[in-house]
Order: sequence, then structure tokens, then C-alpha cells
Amino acid sequence: MSKQFSRRSALRLGALAASAPAVASLLPATAAHGARSTTDPATTVPRPGWVGPNWSVTPFALNQVALRDGIFQQKRDRMLHYARHYPGTGGVLDGPDRMLHLFRANAGLPAPGTYPGGWDTPRHLLRGHFTGHYLTLLAQAYAATGEDVFVDKLDYLVEELGKCQRELDKRNLGRVPGRSGRAVRLGDPHPNQYVQLPAGMLDGVTELTIAVWVNPAVAQTGARIAHFGASPTSYLSLTADSAGPRFAITNLGSANEQQITSNTGIPAGQWTHLAVTLSPTGVGRVYVNGVEAGAKVLALTAAALGRTVDNWIGRSRNDNDPFLNATVDDFRLYRRALDPAEVQALHSDGAPAPSDLVAWYRFDDEGETAVDHSANHRDARIVGVGYPGFLAAFPEGQFVRLEPPTFQPNSGPNAVWAPWYTCHKIMRGLLNAYDLTGNEEALDIAFRMGDWAHQRLSRISRDDLNRMWDIYSAGEAGSMNEVMAELAALASDEDRKARYLATAKAFTFDTLFDASVAGRDELNGRHANQYMAPNIGYLRIYEQTGEADYHTAARNFWSMVVPHRIFSNGGAGRSEHFRQRGSITSGFTSSSDPRHAETCCAYNMLRLTRNLFFHEQDPAYMDYYEKALHNQILSSRRDIDSVTSTEVTYHQNMWPGRSRRIGNVIEYSRYGGNGSCCNGTGLESHTKYQESIYFRSADESTLYVNLFIASTLTWPSRGFVITQDTAYPTRGATRLRFDTGDGPLQIKLRVPSWARKGYTVTVNGVRQALDAAPGTYVTLDRHWTEGDVVDVSMPFSFRVEKALDDRAIQSILYGPTLMVVRDDTPSYRQFSFYKDLKLDGDLAPAIAPTDVPMHFTTHGYTLAPYYVSDPVPGEFNAYHPYVKRVEPEVVFGSVRTGVPNDGIRDEDGETFLDRVWEAAPFANHGQFVRRVEEVSGQWLAAGRHTREQRQAILAGAARAERDLRG
Repeated sequence: MSKQFSRRSALRLGALAASAPAVASLLPATAAHGARSTTDPATTVPRPGWVGPNWSVTPFALNQVALRDGIFQQKRDRMLHYARHYPGTGGVLDGPDRMLHLFRANAGLPAPGTYPGGWDTPRHLLRGHFTGHYLTLLAQAYAATGEDVFVDKLDYLVEELGKCQRELDKRNLGRVPGRSGRAVRLGDPHPNQYVQLPAGMLDGVTELTIAVWVNPAVAQTGARIAHFGASPTSYLSLTADSAGPRFAITNLGSANEQQITSNTGIPAGQWTHLAVTLSPTGVGRVYVNGVEAGAKVLALTAAALGRTVDNWIGRSRNDNDPFLNATVDDFRLYRRALDPAEVQALHSDGAPAPSDLVAWYRFDDEGETAVDHSANHRDARIVGVGYPGFLAAFPEGQFVRLEPPTFQPNSGPNAVWAPWYTCHKIMRGLLNAYDLTGNEEALDIAFRMGDWAHQRLSRISRDDLNRMWDIYSAGEAGSMNEVMAELAALASDEDRKARYLATAKAFTFDTLFDASVAGRDELNGRHANQYMAPNIGYLRIYEQTGEADYHTAARNFWSMVVPHRIFSNGGAGRSEHFRQRGSITSGFTSSSDPRHAETCCAYNMLRLTRNLFFHEQDPAYMDYYEKALHNQILSSRRDIDSVTSTEVTYHQNMWPGRSRRIGNVIEYSRYGGNGSCCNGTGLESHTKYQESIYFRSADESTLYVNLFIASTLTWPSRGFVITQDTAYPTRGATRLRFDTGDGPLQIKLRVPSWARKGYTVTVNGVRQALDAAPGTYVTLDRHWTEGDVVDVSMPFSFRVEKALDDRAIQSILYGPTLMVVRDDTPSYRQFSFYKDLKLDGDLAPAIAPTDVPMHFTTHGYTLAPYYVSDPVPGEFNAYHPYVKRVEPEVVFGSVRTGVPNDGIRDEDGETFLDRVWEAAPFANHGQFVRRVEEVSGQWLAAGRHTREQRQAILAGAARAERDLRG
């Protein structure tokens, strides 16, 4: 097993690691010639992964932030357990061998064993993507823990993928041996898909002969050997059914085809000569190996079709018809009907006079062009050039079919399902293997894939690229622009850099890119993941080129999603699509698609959010980051151990009274629990929780504390070791302790937007004078010494988060945690809270704790943390992420006013009581009464309340002093 690592990085970072020998045991180590030392601190190499050249803050390496006891560590450890032992068969390399199975089979190498399952199965169009995620899993697991088992698996996997890539390079991408001389191989696994013939080939042709040698690779039904079409309803074709060839002609659509069928079969694996003749009187004949196999008088001739523009060898115009999977040789088109003797002569290698030929393709010459040997200069194009450097678990033809002139959709026998998405996952995994562990072979494989990608895309026009990326699902390319821009940064050759950057830009979908730059929200109806992921790559392009539009596009896109399309768990999308801006709960209680909040969407939004923060330290980014990480991502991993399944949700149901089961499908094990997109991103998400807890300024003068997760930060270059002790999220407090180090440092502590019950900071017991406004950072700037302690108090309180499209539909949160109602009734549970509120505005008087931590009761129901994910095997907890707030009357404690509340709302959908209590907490009853006076005056002026109603409200507020004080 070869292990190749970057000595340049080791030399650059080794000195820094050596400066902190006390913490060397926390860091995986790299030694020369692939021998990884786990004891020599001088060779310890913290590798933070990708770092942009113009980031104003940067991350720490995964091995510099160690998780400590808590819910994040528990979820992480379950995924590490899977990484160590998958698939549970005992062999260290059994998992990698499963990931390699389909790659080896595609490369024609021995492929023992089996495959992961789910989408990673022999005929699935996304096969291989899971292997890319698995590469990232192993790289992250090793980078975080230093355990050799992860890097042993990773190095083996990379080495074997390299073998597959080199074997694929041996493919004959040109002509293959033919019936006589050379021939063209059409259909998978060869990249050549079909032959595109010139338009107008049948102009002036009233009678014709089509003759061709065919060697089918497999038995097929409905595959066209030849098709000449003037429109979808006007065409003639020769079809290679295994039961016998069929000729058809029509100018009134497929239901009105006139056909000649033959019962003489066309066997797979051997050459068969086929011919069809059509006379001026409409007599048609089909020949198999020179012998007539069918004849019929037809009412149509070629002249009845009109000018043919869709002319092909190997496909039809109908996307549901399979492409021909065969080798084709000596294709001839005559402008007359040959007689039986002449057809027999063609079969016997004789030939009628070439003067009657319309076109003649012998396929002897290499290249994309099929030369016309009739001297009529009707050269054809072979669609499907292949290139070296290709690596996938499916044939290269999947990429060809997405390209012009085919633009194949994601349905039908020739379906294309996101080949570039799959490519991205593999390349991302390889780059992570290089970035996080130093495996240089992984980088070499990625470089060669980058060269291949450039060759594939550089020949396609901008308009055709836009058409490709606009095809639903088939055009999904993940963040291919991200990996290509990173390759550009890693390349030493300037020409190569330019090629990679040009290829990165080729993945721009101009329609949405231009709209995002201009701030136009055109996301409604778009496939969410398809257009989320490229924004990560836009930032990479910006980092390499300085072209500000790429940053603007990503930033504006984020603002169109957050908060306008975000559920209370931080997720987005219904049935994987964006809805109208502001549409959150529409259809929740109907029979519409219950598949909400695809976990991949949260994964991509978190990656985008994190990268935006590196450029602009907007606290709103980290507010969203905490929401999505702490709720959707944390909850997506089931609370049981498994070595056979990732146990990660695909979708997360937001309907009332549902569970992480949709119908009969358990979302943790949808598609077998391995192999789906969300299974793959789950491998990554749950092994990198620590990546955004802390950031540092580019000049290392400032430490950002973004997340309150129990952890230890080791910062060798500054000599600091800082431990964060916290029971978060069960308690709103955290402590930072300087275990090692001395020196000046600014610490920026995040003040969450939900921290509205106070946020205090003490240093060594002394309270600091800080303006801790929710949704900001506060700064501690001092000289720190070993033993210093920072205590942060941010008391949790219950609050509601209202759906943008219906302010009465609300989620209950406790600090950062979404609290769900445990109940299986498939309709909203109705809660009233205003009658219980005191001057502080806290919901706590209506919510009681239980003996179980983070579990409460209200209105007779249990409130539980969303992140508790079905810890009992076989049981799936039903929950309500949203409840319906029912406040029919304006009341203050027990004081009723008789004035309607829910039935009267302002232009934003808020009720009178909503507007009053949004100003809480109130220092005293007088301040509360003044707020009621203010709002009631506004509602009177707007015509929502009468003078009598206002008077009743003011009197009620005055009488409620005792109730409101509690």
C-alpha cells in the first residue's frame, strides 16, 4: 500500500507543532516516505483543509479542536464507529472494497465482493458518489483522531481508484475492429453514443436503400439502427429488435406507422448485415444477411416526409427509445431501391455502383468525424468523444448524453441523472484526502480528472452549457466549480491554472447567477440542491480571481434562502424544491408531498454559510449556522449504533404528528441506509462538528468563539490550549479556560440572536462591561495567562418562531433548540400562551419541567428536543415541529376584554397581543400599560379597533397589574 504525503506541508508546519509538545498526543502525525508517526511531535502536521487566499478569518484544523463529552461528541462517535467497522464483516478493507466494487467493474478490473447498495448498485445512474463521501469521511476521521485505521482504509481506496483510472485510460476511445477494417462502437460502455448525420440527407430522394453491418452487444428491443425524421410525427426508421428488424415510416405519428417486420432474429455478439429498400411505388423489403425477411406495400415513400433534420445512426427522436448498443460498420444510404441480387452482393462484400450513393460511412478514420466515402461530402459526427483521466463507476457516455446535441433528461431508458454531481463527490473526496491527510496520489488523480473535465466542457458553447445546467436533476453538478477552482490554486503551471479556472466558470448557470447578482429572487420551483451547491464554488472563483460578482451572487443567494425558505429546524425545501419566497407551511396538513427539509440541503447551506463568514463576519451567518447544525444536522443521525447503515435521515418531515418515517419508508434507511445523497453528506457532517466552533483572524491576533460546544482548542502557533466546558444545550452557560499559553489576544464571543434574557461575561470572576446585543459579537481584549477563566451566561428561555406565511403557525424553541410536541395526531395542536405571560414575557409559566433533562410539558403534551432521534430500535417518535397558536381574545392574565385578537391582524399578519408582547420584557406595570396604549392607538388609527374596544383594552391592562406581576 503506497502512502504519499506532502513533505512541503510537513516542513512548513512541523516547527509550529513542535512548539507545543504538551498537546502532541491530540494531533495525528505524518512522517517521511508514508510512515506516519503518532509519537514524534516534530512531524505533527495540522492540516485545516482548504483555506482561501483572501479570507479575513480562517479555520483551525480538525485535529486542533477536540470534542469533549456532550451530544455532539456522542453523535460523532456513532459515525466514527461506522467508519471503523463498516460493513461489519470484520476485515479492515472490506468497506473500501465495497466502495471500489463498481469502479473496478466499470474499469474492467476484477471486482470481488459486492457494493454498498442504495444508489450505489450496478445499474443506478448515481453509482460511485457514495465512495466520494466515504473518502471524505475517512479523511476527516483521520484528521480529527489520528487513528491509523482510517488512513489505512483511505490510502488503500485512493491507490485502487488510481488503478481504475489508469485502466480506464487504456480504453479504445477511437475505432474498434469491424466487419472489415475499423468500425464504430455505439452505446455504453463506450463513450460513442450515436452518429449524427447531416440534415436534408433525403432531399430529392423518392426511393432508397439503407444497408449496414451491425454487431449487437446485447439483445435489445426498440433500439434504432437508423432514423431519418422531419419532425416528431414524420420519420422513417430501421429498428434492431432482437426478434427481428423492423422498418417503419409515418407522417402522422407513431400510432400510424406503416411497418415491415421480420421474424429473423439479430443475435448479440456477431455480425449481421441488414438492409431495407423502398421503391417509388411504396414496395418495401427488409433483408437479413442478404435474404429477404419481410415485404409489404406501403402507402408512403421517403418523399412524403419532407426535409429530414433529425438523422441518426443509433438513436431515435423519442427519449424513451433506447440507444443502440452495438458496433456498426459500412453504413450505406442509396437513392434507389437495390434489387435482391444487389443486396446479396452487399452481404457478400460486393457493391453496386457508388454513383447511386447518398452517403457511405466506413468508420475507418479516427476522430469525431465519420467521413462520407461517397464523395458527396456528407460527413457525419460521432457523438461521444472520450478523454483520458476519466474516473467514475459508470460509463463516460453518461456525460455525453447530457451534452449537446442530446441534452438527455433524467427519465426514460437513456436517462441521465447528475453525472457531474457524482464527479464532484469523487473529486471532493480526493481533494479532502490530499488536504486533510497529505495523500499526494489523491491530488494526482484529481488533477487528471480536472484535465478530463476541461476537455469535456471546453468544447461546449455558453448557451449549451446553460441548457445543460437547466435540466432538472440531470444537470445537477454539485460544486464542481469549487473543486476546479481549488485545482487551479494547487496547479503550478499557469496554463493549467487558466484551464481549471475556465472549467470552474463553465459550471455557472447564467440564468440564476445573473439574477442573484442583481438581487432578483427567481428560486421558486427550482431544485434546491441543484442550485445551492454551485454558490460554494462561486466563492472559490472569487477567491482565485477577485471577480466580485461571484461573491455577490453567493451572498445574495443565501439571503434569498435565509430566512425566507427556512423551516424552524434550519432545513429547506419541499420535495427537494424551493417554493415561493416566504412559503413555509403551505400544504402541511393536506395530502401534498410530505418530504421536507432534505438533509443534503442543510449540509450545503452550512458549507455556504461557513464560507461566506470567512469573507464577512456577519453574526447572522453564525445564527443560521447554529440553527441548522444544532437542529437539522444533529437530529439527522439516529441515536443508535450501526456498522451496516449510516442511520442518517434523507428527509425530515415537518407535517404535524409525523415521524422520521414517511409512509412505510424509514428516513434513516431510505435507499438501504447507504448510497443515497443524504447518507453520503451525513458521513461528512457528523465527523466535522468541531470545524466551526473556533476561527482565528488571518493575522492570528483574534479568536472567534462561534459555537458553544464542549471542546479543547490547541493553537500551536500562539502556544494556547483553551478548553470550553459547557453543558450546552441543556444549560445556557459556557466556560473558557486557558490551560496553556500566555500573550495578548482578542476574543470575540458570539451573542446569539435568541439570547434576550441577558448575556453576561466574567473574566476570573470579574464582570465585564460589554454591550452584548443579541445577534452580535462582544470582544475581550487583554493579555491572557495560563489559568485565566472566562464565564459566559446566556440564560435559556422559551420563545416562539412564527412561520412567515402564517403567523399563527409557530415553533417552540428553548435557547437554540427546537422543541417538538410528542404526539401522533395529524393536525396542529392548539396552544394559548398570552394568558400565562408575566411582565418578563417568558413562556415559562405555561411550560413545566419534567424529570428528564430538556423535556417539558405544556397543555398536556410533552415537549422534547428535536435532536433526540429515535433511540429505541423499532420505535419512531411522532412529533409536531409546529403548533397552532390560538389566542381568540385580548386578555391580560385572567382579565378579559371581550375584544377579538386572532380575528384582527395587521398587514404583517400579527395580532394586537403579538405587537404588545414583542416589546417584552417590561420593567414594571406602568411600562407595560404605556406599550398597550401605544399599540392600541396605532390600531385605532388604522381602523382595526373602535374607540370602545380600545377603551376596554386599556381598562383591562390597568386592572391586570397583579396577574402580570405573578
